[in-house]
Amino acid sequence: MTTIYLHIGMPKTGTTYLQKSLFNNRDKLLENGYLYPMSGIRHNAKQIEDRYCHNLLAQFFIDFKEKSDLLSQFPNWEELKIEIDSINPKNVIISAEAFTSFDIFFKHETIAKIKDFLKVYKIKIIVYLRKQDDFLESCYRYMVKLGACRVSIKEFFNEFQYIFNYYQMLENWADIFGYQNIIVRCFDKKSMGKNIFDDFLETINLLDNRTYFEIDYREKINVSPSVKMIKLILLLNNFNEKVIAKYITKFEDDYWLKYKDFLNFLSNNKIICKLISNLPNSLIDDVLLSTEEKQKFMRQFEELNNQVARKYLGQKDGKLFGDII
Repeated sequence: MTTIYLHIGMPKTGTTYLQKSLFNNRDKLLENGYLYPMSGIRHNAKQIEDRYCHNLLAQFFIDFKEKSDLLSQFPNWEELKIEIDSINPKNVIISAEAFTSFDIFFKHETIAKIKDFLKVYKIKIIVYLRKQDDFLESCYRYMVKLGACRVSIKEFFNEFQYIFNYYQMLENWADIFGYQNIIVRCFDKKSMGKNIFDDFLETINLLDNRTYFEIDYREKINVSPSVKMIKLILLLNNFNEKVIAKYITKFEDDYWLKYKDFLNFLSNNKIICKLISNLPNSLIDDVLLSTEEKQKFMRQFEELNNQVARKYLGQKDGKLFGDII
């Protein structure tokens, strides 16, 4: 029976770098008995984080409407099954951080539908967890950079706090796929001690073949802008919302696409980024959460993280991550 390694994220845990590495080594992976399917990948996506992953498979559930025959009604899942069955590999790798990015995937009925799609295969769920305070800051910076966020980091957390309860998220997937089929890894330098691609290879029992793959270990993908740049973009986002939007009609969606392109240019231009970084802290500081705020923030997850460490990683001391701060 074919084993599917379903990598569900989480976001901001090196997923884009990992997915690009897997995509670029598809032929070599297949030679080793691992298929990284083309089905479900948006090859022409404008955003780099969408070009190498299987987020189209997750998109179905976001747009889902009741259908009598799920598989035949959505081509990406049907194409996936056809691709797997035609090649008949020993293993398959599916990677989509969207499976842990939206509230719909924190519901049992949605996860059960995913299992139904894949019921003829053996399934292993792989998920990487990042310390919640780091995860919060990284997600916030990403959403601001996209022009999709205009609120403070604390308001952002209040809106998406369900994503930060790792124990409940894991329990939801374990209830459907079985506790024994959940593989938890910590996206933490002290815990991993290696590159994300190497860690993933070890997780799927391919680390011995590491030298066989072509990897640029120096490449950095989808790096968040500095905090000072984020605060500047946040001001621009609010200006757009309160002023510009009043003069943009519903037929001028092209403006918002151009605005996103502008933000992308702003956050990736080295000269501009350097100028912003050199602004004095008295004008704009480089802190999203103070040390005290991070400590307070992490305390609310202490017991939940302890449960994750004990149940899913076998850590008797209940320590999920390294030093809290």
